[in-house]
Amino acid sequence: MAIAPFRLGNIDQYEDPDAANDKLEQWLNNTRLFFLASPEYQKLSKANKKGEGSWFDMFMNLYLNYIGTDLKDLDVDAAEQIMLDLYPRKLICSDTQAKTIVPELIAYWQMLHRILNGGKQRRLKHAESVITFLDSIRKNYLSIYQGKGGSHPFAGVDFQTLMQEALNPPVGQDNDWVAELIADAARHLPEYKQQPAPPDHWLPLRELTNVAELLDYVCHIGFDHQLPGADEAVSELLGCAFQDVFMRIRQGDQQARTFWQSMEHQIIHSGEDNALNPDGMNVVFAVLSHHKQFLSPQFLEFVHQWYTDNVTEMAPDELTPEAVGQTLQKMISEIPDEFALVSILHEQLAFLPPEGLELISHALITSEKGLNGVALMMLDDNQERAISIVKVLSQNVAAITPVTLARLIRMRNWLKAPVKDKVDKLIQAARKKGIVPSAPEPLPASDILDIYMSAVDGAGAQGTMIILRDGNHQRLISFVLKESAGILDVLVTPPVPKRQIQQYVSTMKQQDLAAERVSMELIHKQLPFFLALNLKSGIAIDHELVQVMELLGVEDWNPESTELTTLFNPLLLKAPSLAEIASVQKRSAKWTQSAIGRSWFEAPDMIGPFSKLNTRSDETFFAEVIAPARGKWAERLGRMALWAHYCTNKNRQKQSTDYAIANWLLAHSDLPAHEISLLNAIARNSI
Repeated sequence: MAIAPFRLGNIDQYEDPDAANDKLEQWLNNTRLFFLASPEYQKLSKANKKGEGSWFDMFMNLYLNYIGTDLKDLDVDAAEQIMLDLYPRKLICSDTQAKTIVPELIAYWQMLHRILNGGKQRRLKHAESVITFLDSIRKNYLSIYQGKGGSHPFAGVDFQTLMQEALNPPVGQDNDWVAELIADAARHLPEYKQQPAPPDHWLPLRELTNVAELLDYVCHIGFDHQLPGADEAVSELLGCAFQDVFMRIRQGDQQARTFWQSMEHQIIHSGEDNALNPDGMNVVFAVLSHHKQFLSPQFLEFVHQWYTDNVTEMAPDELTPEAVGQTLQKMISEIPDEFALVSILHEQLAFLPPEGLELISHALITSEKGLNGVALMMLDDNQERAISIVKVLSQNVAAITPVTLARLIRMRNWLKAPVKDKVDKLIQAARKKGIVPSAPEPLPASDILDIYMSAVDGAGAQGTMIILRDGNHQRLISFVLKESAGILDVLVTPPVPKRQIQQYVSTMKQQDLAAERVSMELIHKQLPFFLALNLKSGIAIDHELVQVMELLGVEDWNPESTELTTLFNPLLLKAPSLAEIASVQKRSAKWTQSAIGRSWFEAPDMIGPFSKLNTRSDETFFAEVIAPARGKWAERLGRMALWAHYCTNKNRQKQSTDYAIANWLLAHSDLPAHEISLLNAIARNSI
């Protein structure tokens, strides 16, 4: 099949973007085969070949969705807009990957120029000028991509200097950087939300000092309500900042814990002085609702009191029972299912005391969708609130639906003992009423399009991404399996156009070279074990995990033992031979140099008494930091063996035995730690 220049034909990109993107995808799939077999591709270096045409795919997707004309019309102006503006703003990748963008694009354009302009007819009249432009930016493209060329809204900003200026601002200039960040987010949020990760110029929000400045500004000054999209922009910025803070707290970072304790104290003190901005605090508390389990009892009490003191003042006419009931029923009628209902209500109800939650629940259960949603709210990590939900359902046993009864039976083992006892009585009462449990039908296997899982990283985490068909659209499920914690960061997207999901997947592949397609069996095997870790760690399970279990047809909802060894030990049926051990010892010494093992290192202050890395004594470092982590790395390598075993990639499958032998060396052999090659490689990587 010959190559022809991409044409939209009769499709209007703006009226039917899905059709336009489908047509582009077909064209790219066709031309990619030519490119991978072309002499232009063969001449690329090994590093520049890794993208296999994905950079050109993104180039064309940006061209179609932001410029929207045929390929023959793509000129230097369009190429400049894509390379100097869109690529830096829309893409997040490592510097190493960014260096491969332009070489691949030049090779692709050279192939198109050779094939389409090689005869008498020149079908791409701008190809040569586009290639010349790309060649002109090749050497400096990393600095352009990083924002040093001025394309980022915060290009060239030194946030360390900016923070010093913020601490000692000239008159009238206090917190300018926060106001500018909010304004930029409000203007560009629809674009940023199309990407699977925040834009690069939000990364300073990972610094605790910057989080403090942002929080201080929103809590005390608020934000400009006249600015369209400001509320959502502030919510997203705070979400980005808090996500990193509470992730660090979850991982045992004492600095982050002390920082947050200080923030709580400052907010409480400002509240006592009536210095808090009500609109700003509404957004802050809404975002904090997703991290409620990390908030102190004193702070939760303050939040409850703040709502009591402020909500009636801000909206006195909206709090009558009739008005609340009408609002809730209108909301229920407009949303697709109970999972969406709970997601919408979560931020508004997270800090409501049990009495208030009980009142809202009574208003919700008058419809089937509302009742199913109320039952899901039972997963609240606050025991008193959960019991208030059970109380409402117990007073309306006859209204319990077969779906809710099935969920109660499956979820009961996730609940704390006092809540579980009351739920058991509720289940018995529902059965006596003749209600027969009926779980929702899972998706047919044909609608589960792809499953990706990353390798185990240096924090003991594995990211999972599952793509589902939903009519003409697609949905994305993602979650993280984390050692000592459980199933975290569960996300189920609403149905969206296929191209949006493809953007997520494309970026994921570029950012995580160790992500592989895996079989559904791996998901089914691991979830019960990580559920047990949730219960052990105290990290709450929420309604989105229920949705994931039902969509995927996971039958076993009972938390298993936290001993994952029962899953990966059977992969090695007998002790390895000396030859096999020698072979793995040699290969494993290089694993930390690969995409899989680059994050395999130890931070001393997360394990032992170190406050700083002691590089003066490698032996001391190994003895006090690496050797005590031997058991932890044994489990990680066992999980790696399991992951490789269920990868669809044949080469990865072959590595399963290597990882299993490495696990055996760490967990079962008498070999001293300093003689295990992998531990030495991890030590070198750490230092």
